Amino acid sequence: GREAGISSEAEQAVKALLRRKQAKDPEYVYRITSGAARAAERLGGEEEARRFREESARARRFLPQFNLEGLWVGKYGSHGFEMINVTYTGDKLIAYKVTGDQNIPRGEITFTADLTPQHPTPTSFKPSSDSNHQHPKLDPIILSESSSKKWGTKRLPRFHGRGHAAEPNFQNPRFMEGQLVVIGEGDYFSFAWIPLEHQIFFGRPSPELTLKMLREGGGATLTAGIGSPVPGADAEVRECVEYAGRCLEVTSDVILDEMVEGRVDPFSCIWHGNEDLDQCYFE
Repeated sequence: GREAGISSEAEQAVKALLRRKQAKDPEYVYRITSGAARAAERLGGEEEARRFREESARARRFLPQFNLEGLWVGKYGSHGFEMINVTYTGDKLIAYKVTGDQNIPRGEITFTADLTPQHPTPTSFKPSSDSNHQHPKLDPIILSESSSKKWGTKRLPRFHGRGHAAEPNFQNPRFMEGQLVVIGEGDYFSFAWIPLEHQIFFGRPSPELTLKMLREGGGATLTAGIGSPVPGADAEVRECVEYAGRCLEVTSDVILDEMVEGRVDPFSCIWHGNEDLDQCYFE
């Protein structure tokens, strides 16, 4: 700094400005306060740990990857559209099948993602044997100018995950390398099964679509990650409504009722894989 003609006071002012900028970055705050809370717990500082956990929880609410809880719908290839329910265990995202198929049935995990905050990884990253993270932090996807206008963002954050796959009749189930991509403020996301070169895009279902899919694909013993049994096909409407209400309580308020908008196709805002579509296209 001073070799380039910058005074000590100016250097300190720049560092202070950078610290203030970082303090306004929820991802930075979450990473720092989460680590500080764990350190305080190890040292027996319960009050300090509690304070750091509260700061961490406030920052977490501003991170889209932690606001995906609830119901989503995506097209599982030839199986058609299926519904999943996203939950969290700490920094781990877990997605359960609410409706299933012959490969991964309802009630099973469809994928997970590790959202543990990590420091930016240098290019010379080499995981140590005692490291909890055996993968470097993924760089975000940078969208083109036209795509960034459509999605309202230039960068799409990515996270390491594990995708569930199996042969028909749930034979030889296994988890494989995957990636979660969060789009915008969490209005959409995708998950990729890397070895299979298969990616699914997910969007929020309307309340009408939620009820329809629950009645057609629900199972009496399914919990789908929320601890409540899904009503069967012969259940009363009231039971379906109550279950849907419990699920939708954790679903974002940004759900748009497509029926009110006059759209005939309830999946019209989910990417179909049709390159000719002008709307809801993801690069």
